[in-house]
Amino acid sequence: MKIYQINDIIPSLVKPKEYYVGVFEDTPDPDIEWPHRHGFYSLVWFTQGNGINVIDFDEYEILSNRIFTINTKQIHNWNYSVDSRGYFLLIEEHLAKQLNIDFSMPFVDLKTDDIPFVNEIFKRMTSENNQLTAIPYLISLLSRPEIRPNKLGHTIIQYKKLITENYDKNFTIEQYAEKLNLSTETLNQLCKDETGLTAKQLQLDLKITEAKRLLLYSSLNTSEIAFKLGFEDSSYFSRIFKKKTNISPANFLEKCLKSRKKS
Repeated sequence: MKIYQINDIIPSLVKPKEYYVGVFEDTPDPDIEWPHRHGFYSLVWFTQGNGINVIDFDEYEILSNRIFTINTKQIHNWNYSVDSRGYFLLIEEHLAKQLNIDFSMPFVDLKTDDIPFVNEIFKRMTSENNQLTAIPYLISLLSRPEIRPNKLGHTIIQYKKLITENYDKNFTIEQYAEKLNLSTETLNQLCKDETGLTAKQLQLDLKITEAKRLLLYSSLNTSEIAFKLGFEDSSYFSRIFKKKTNISPANFLEKCLKSRKKS
């Protein structure tokens, strides 16, 4: 699958940039493949419009004053109305790491009282007024519990990051807990409190999402995917996949290919 960088999305840029802030309706649609992945972090605020935003196989409704956040490597596709308006922020991966940016939720709905503040931040950034200073302020504002009540805590974000960085390792939950300087019981409780899943269930959910990506957008077969994701063998992988999705890997791929042809 095609992975796009900021210069691919904003071809008018003369040289590569660590970040880019733009007005949604004033930016021409780039010539890109759908779906695709980003090699950067993105934040899009729809001040007006409607449609559907697809992130990692889940569909989210585009609504006014909803801000979408997408991490690197997530599969993305959308269909928005012609009257859509808003702002967007694109951040290169290395800068995002310096700023400790790692989006834990696909979107946040702004409260009425916060709209003027966020609007002022974007207006200043689009006028190139203290852009780099404003980015951490914007991210911290959107991360406040009263705005994002279901925001994942730092420990679970780190746990998910460890899993995605070690898909091919067959680490146990005890090993992950040790890396996080936690007991297994504490890690399990944090996972249950913040996601409703045990640590093992969350690990498997992330692996199955990655398996879906690889089935659809790579040339790997089921056995190769099972190996890449650290499963014991392809039959065990297929059983877990079907248990989580109610469909076998082969039937999942067939179903998605048929849907793609119809569209």
